[in-house]
Amino acid sequence: MKLLRYQDFLDRVEELGFMAFSGIVDGLPSLTGETPRNIWHTGDPETDPWRWKDRAAEEKRLAFGCVLGGNKGFIAPKLYPAFLAACRPSEHMEERRYGGLVNQTLWDLWKLFEERKVLDTSEIRSCMGVAGKKGGSRVDSAIVELQRLFQITVAGSRQKINRDCQPYGWHINVYERVEDWMPSEWNVTGTGVKGSITGGVDNSDSASSYIAADMDRDTAIEMILDIGVRNGDNVNRDKLFRALSFHR
Repeated sequence: MKLLRYQDFLDRVEELGFMAFSGIVDGLPSLTGETPRNIWHTGDPETDPWRWKDRAAEEKRLAFGCVLGGNKGFIAPKLYPAFLAACRPSEHMEERRYGGLVNQTLWDLWKLFEERKVLDTSEIRSCMGVAGKKGGSRVDSAIVELQRLFQITVAGSRQKINRDCQPYGWHINVYERVEDWMPSEWNVTGTGVKGSITGGVDNSDSASSYIAADMDRDTAIEMILDIGVRNGDNVNRDKLFRALSFHR
């Protein structure tokens, strides 16, 4: 059955635990694969999947962004702590910087979010000195990488503002640090998992039924892979592992 309305989409991601925006692994559920092509880009927030992604992030109903190994996707609240445990480094950004694990662009971008808190794509490029195409790919890659590492996340979207203070053009992503955006009821602090998800499954066979205490990285990774394989259609576990950029 195809998803036709916003609530249907929210319910589906809650059921699955996570969903790709488009195909990243054969058989893995995706928004593009579960919606009719003719309902896209109508501008209606109730029926346009292109608007759903921004709305879900703005309303904090789902996490959205390059959160599936740097690929765009959605994560339900109760599975978010597992992704945080699996993907976010245990060391603070400063420690990783001193250890040579963070390049200059990534570091500058992180520091920018410490100063500004909320930034859209245009503001980031301006603050990072991007002029035209010069330096753009480097900054864009850093934006994706900080999302992949669960340091920043998409918080919604907005249009640019012209000199007359009027909005114009396509909507662009707005980003926030994860700890600033994440709702307190998601019950996560730092990289730990508190009372949210486990690898166990009850009879409802739903990701929303997972309950857990603190979770280590390996446990979180295996649980996410289990869910992806179970919910997909002949999903290759090794390919999913690589697509999600997991490391053991």
